[in-house]
Amino acid sequence: MPGEIMIVTGEASGDLYGSLLASELGAMAPHIRLVGVGGEAMRRAGVEILLDSGEISVVGVWEALVRIGRLRKALNRIKGEIYDRRPDLLVLVDYPGMNLRLAGFAKRIGVRVMYYISPQVWAWGKGRIGLIKRSVDKMVVILPFEVELYKREGVDVTYVGHPLIDIVRTEIDREAFSAKIGMVAGERLVALLPGSRRQEIKQHMRPLMETAAILRRSVAGIRFVMVTLPSSEGIVREEMGEAGGGIDVATALRYEAIAYSDLAITCSGTVTLEAALLGTPMIVIYKLAAFSWALGRLIVRVPYISLVNLVAREMVVPEFIQAEVRPERLAGEAARLLNDDERRLAVVERLGRVRSKLGPGGATRRAAEVALTLTSK
Repeated sequence: MPGEIMIVTGEASGDLYGSLLASELGAMAPHIRLVGVGGEAMRRAGVEILLDSGEISVVGVWEALVRIGRLRKALNRIKGEIYDRRPDLLVLVDYPGMNLRLAGFAKRIGVRVMYYISPQVWAWGKGRIGLIKRSVDKMVVILPFEVELYKREGVDVTYVGHPLIDIVRTEIDREAFSAKIGMVAGERLVALLPGSRRQEIKQHMRPLMETAAILRRSVAGIRFVMVTLPSSEGIVREEMGEAGGGIDVATALRYEAIAYSDLAITCSGTVTLEAALLGTPMIVIYKLAAFSWALGRLIVRVPYISLVNLVAREMVVPEFIQAEVRPERLAGEAARLLNDDERRLAVVERLGRVRSKLGPGGATRRAAEVALTLTSK
């Protein structure tokens, strides 16, 4: 049986998925030692954190270039840990900019590699599949359309379903949540989700706040809740500043805030799937630094930016990207959705079909089984 598994991620969603995997591994093989790179969720799940993922979390090429020295230092530190420890298995969770480099290094020194939560090679890097084939012993994917892509290239791949199926749920009902934030009868709630990374929050907070101001003037009986992670609450409140008066901030009750909202205006990312699973209509936005966006346009080849639309393979929810992220446009689209019940219900019905495509429950348990099988070979 294995002695040590190392789990490495570099962002909030990866910390969540890594923590779920760690919990399953701990339950299935309690003697196992879990170490890695992650955040508070992985730490709570029993992982000995060697480096906090907050130190390496970046989005966009420009942002990475600005922090290149720190990222290179972190990469070398993690390589040193892998070299010294020689874990029975290295589990890499998303975060391809660093993790693909770690995969190649680990393979060269004889450490087995499982990649959990695939890099978005279908969007920006089909040429990297060759690197994955050479460096990764097993790809474990959570989106159904990823399987054929890897099989076609001869990569050993297993589809386990999406781990969010098991965890996205509310703990209190709508009435209790409404009372907690002081809503009155007849009010409609709009959730604002600026993202989890510092750069995302800084890019999205101003247009979200200005959109809220426009909607307050144009839609009667509307209120807003800012939804974020506990680790991001400080920067969110800082960016909200005085303009955030009257807007609640939800962290512990974030799923309730999304589920009981009539509409979400959200940064693209994992949270769009969370909103879909909760049945909340949404508008998806995304902005990058100008240089990162210009470079991204040269290499990204996907019809949509949101995971909801990618899984559905059609435009289920509207998307606004880069220069399109203008408050007046967002407010206009939001007002149309809020004022047209038939349109909103049609979106909810299509979101239900997205959920059905994400597989059955038990994804994390199946991923843990794969990991333990790899360590026994």
